[in-house]
Amino acid sequence: MTLQDFKLKMISELSLIYETDDLNSIFNLLAEDYLKIPRSKILLANEFDLDESNQTLFFSALERLKTHEPIQYVLGKTNFMDLEFKVNSSVLIPRPETEELVRLMLKEDLDGKEILDIGSGSGCIAISLAKNLPNAKVSALDISNDALEVAKENATLNNVDIEFINSDIFEYQSDKKYDIIVSNPPYVLESEKLLMKKNVLDFEPELALFVEDINPVIYYEAISWFSKNYLNKKGRLFLEINENYKNELMFLFRDNFSIEIIKDLSGKNRFCVTA
Repeated sequence: MTLQDFKLKMISELSLIYETDDLNSIFNLLAEDYLKIPRSKILLANEFDLDESNQTLFFSALERLKTHEPIQYVLGKTNFMDLEFKVNSSVLIPRPETEELVRLMLKEDLDGKEILDIGSGSGCIAISLAKNLPNAKVSALDISNDALEVAKENATLNNVDIEFINSDIFEYQSDKKYDIIVSNPPYVLESEKLLMKKNVLDFEPELALFVEDINPVIYYEAISWFSKNYLNKKGRLFLEINENYKNELMFLFRDNFSIEIIKDLSGKNRFCVTA
């Protein structure tokens, strides 16, 4: 079987699940990872004969993709801020919007600051900041020990020093104060599950995604309380938010901060930044 034969079979069997462009991207990711072929040369490798071991790899991936499992979990890794991160079902797959948040932060003079990432997951925010701010002291907090184990592996992979904290933000009492608090907390309503794609709903951790409809800003309330006690006087917050709760968040933080709501590249209210 040639590489092109597999591609045609994959497209045929997954065409009801993925769009054509997505299938091409998935195929390229598989070929890059399994065959170590640069993306620019994949088209030239169409007639490459897949040996038995390679066929096993590709067809195992195909079976997993048929269940709607995300390609990032199939490969066990993804890219974020030009860095490689290990991912599995214990952590969310980093989104482009979160990369926007990090780039927004890197426009500021944050090197040398004490930074806390709340709800760190894979560690993509904390590690990206530490990589780009070599003099910053970065800590990462998460309630999930499994997520922290992934984040620790990612810190080692990317050669950065992070303080990892296994705790619930509703209970955590810090022994120090921070200059910067950043968070991408759960903000998808439970009632929105019906709108979620199967690859997200069936595979990514619900704990990191969903919040009860009865109080959709509960995690931001916890961050607000925490910041009153553990954020330095001129400290700042950088938060990823649900576009529908701009007003609630402005009301929540109004007494202690000057607030700016920033749109993402899609034009949605996505980031709450304080000054």
